[in-house]
Amino acid sequence: MMTTKHAAVRSGVALLLASLTIALCVCFPNAAENSAAGMILKLPGRDAVSGHVGFTRPVTKEEKKWLPEDTGILKMLYVPRESKASNETEATEAGISASLILSGTDRRSLHRPEVCLRAQGWRIAGKEVVDVSVGDQKFRVTDFTIVRKLNEKDGVIRNIRAHYFYWWIGAKRSTPSDFERILFTVLDNMFKNINNRWGYPSVMVYAELEEGMTLEEIQESDKKARERALNFVRQYAPMFQKSLGATDAE
Repeated sequence: MMTTKHAAVRSGVALLLASLTIALCVCFPNAAENSAAGMILKLPGRDAVSGHVGFTRPVTKEEKKWLPEDTGILKMLYVPRESKASNETEATEAGISASLILSGTDRRSLHRPEVCLRAQGWRIAGKEVVDVSVGDQKFRVTDFTIVRKLNEKDGVIRNIRAHYFYWWIGAKRSTPSDFERILFTVLDNMFKNINNRWGYPSVMVYAELEEGMTLEEIQESDKKARERALNFVRQYAPMFQKSLGATDAE
């Protein structure tokens, strides 16, 4: 568990970095006007994911409200063909949710994922940085184990658990770290004249939880959800991440 001292040190580092960023923006207001992106807005289509049917998800009112107009957004839900889901909630819990967000000229387009997750009622129960191999290339992603309670229409409170994978894709590099993304933004701007249009991919898969499950059964279901999300990242990241082979759409 993080001690009060460690928390204070991390807060101090974050505050120092934020102050440095503000100072550099003031000193170099017009640096790196030409932006560069390392991600394209492309995900597998309706029948591209084996055993699943893909559906495009609309941009929500909240996303339209909080994100600048030039932010690029693509969201898909892949539902197993054998799923008997009768509504959107059940389909989401059975499927694989994938989204791509690409910042525009306004850097407010992207923020730490904890902000949105907590606003949706999720609690972050665990965090792990995972190494992913695609061919002879490797990159790292963050895996959040997230949990929440859902109030059903009949008054029953149900526990929900999911894995949420995300990382940041810049013009020349990717990182699972929010801290590194900010640091690279400043250093690339100052010394390489690069204004990163950061991409933010995320993949989310729910664990199948049923009343009366033992601890071992819950852990096994959690493991399957994690591997399902990770397999999607491995297989389809090359479709949208340029460093893995993605090319700009015509």
